Amino acid sequence: MARDALTMAADYTHTVIDGPPHAEEIARSCIIASDFVALPIEPSGLSTWASDLTVKQVREAQEYKETLRCGFVVSRKIGNTVIGREIRNLAANSGIPILNSEIEQRVAFAESLTMGQTIFEWPSGGAASREIEILTKEIESHVEEDLRGGSKAKAAN
Repeated sequence: MARDALTMAADYTHTVIDGPPHAEEIARSCIIASDFVALPIEPSGLSTWASDLTVKQVREAQEYKETLRCGFVVSRKIGNTVIGREIRNLAANSGIPILNSEIEQRVAFAESLTMGQTIFEWPSGGAASREIEILTKEIESHVEEDLRGGSKAKAAN
């Protein structure tokens, strides 16, 4: 699968692979084909526990591909809640950096997906699409810094 992903990605500047978290072989292929792995983490202790396998797979892949970078993305955050703020502390124990960008739980994501549209095509997706744009720029900055050998990418692990 990693070879297929790399072949398909050859004609594009950026390629996003959305893989299942606990299908180990598929996840491993997605990880090794990546330059940057964004690990979604929800404001829940269960989410940090569930990410353990993926974190382990990323660490193993980094032994073979030193340029591989990763970071947690707080997703499905519910506004200004205590658990929404505390998820960063829970995730910090893993040693994986946590991106500054956060994706809140928004109805627009479910609505656009249900109607077969991206959040950028959905009329009421303004706040949601801005969050995705901010996340995209942050990930791009880590990947581009790494291409130039910058310290920012190294800090983003």
